[in-house]
Amino acid sequence: MEILKLIIALLGGGLAGAFLNEWFRRRNSRLQSIPLIERVNRLVDPVLEGFTLARVSRGPAAQLERVENLREYQFTLRNTSPVHMKDVEIQFEFPAEDIEARAERPVLSRTAPILVAPVVTAPWKHGFRWRIPSLPSTDSMEFTFKAVNPPSEAYEVALFNADRVVINKSKGEPATNPNRPPITLVLFAFGLAAVVVIALIALSPYAAHGNSSAEINAGGCQLRTLSLFEEYDERLRTGPWLITVRFFNVGAEKCTVQAEQLDPQGAFTIDPGTKVEKERLAIRRPKLMDTEVDVHAANMDAKKVIVSIYREP
Repeated sequence: MEILKLIIALLGGGLAGAFLNEWFRRRNSRLQSIPLIERVNRLVDPVLEGFTLARVSRGPAAQLERVENLREYQFTLRNTSPVHMKDVEIQFEFPAEDIEARAERPVLSRTAPILVAPVVTAPWKHGFRWRIPSLPSTDSMEFTFKAVNPPSEAYEVALFNADRVVINKSKGEPATNPNRPPITLVLFAFGLAAVVVIALIALSPYAAHGNSSAEINAGGCQLRTLSLFEEYDERLRTGPWLITVRFFNVGAEKCTVQAEQLDPQGAFTIDPGTKVEKERLAIRRPKLMDTEVDVHAANMDAKKVIVSIYREP
């Protein structure tokens, strides 16, 4: 979610980002609901061909006793809210006294749930409560229960120590996520961002400055170029513009450079490990243009190369 807000803020020049930030702020300040997905809530068939469902009875004389009414529950708790829940407690209550329970580690945080004493209220007869050390947004965990002789399929579940988060029981996967941004809101924000981006691109030729770099490897020369321009006086906002072209000799040989657009007085030489800077004033706003430049090292033939530099059109 934070990445989505950042992208929209950058693309929208702040307007779309501010709009969506306000929506996130309001959403995060209200009550959030997360689903407890009921995967299984069914009676286990006590009779299979040649088998029967039984368990060892309690007491000093252990005997097998047949189980006629065994109900199995399987749940998935999924944190669909933006809240990173820490030390939240979840409690299940059932109408049966005889029940077994198992809680799996969360898929992402992998922190072991801690069984704590529940407080069970009527009409429920037995319950289980776990403290979950860490359940970050998008994380989930599984719960399994087996109840003997429950009078109904009913159960209750609640969250404790969860700030602004409650559980919403769901049979099967929820059809929609109530905490997800409405698609119309997202489309509006991105549409607004697109309009701003297009406007910025359309207006970019009127920017007050720019720069471009290139490499030259020809005629025994190894050069790096940096071409840039800026308003000579920013207070005027209408030019003139100062064009600067820098040549860096990163090779081992002296290099001679010549181009009328760079220096109408003729060629100039750059020693190894040094730079030469050429400046000119332009009345009209400079444009990045392909420029023919002659370069060569000592005792080498001149080579013509094309370099993109800012020039007055």
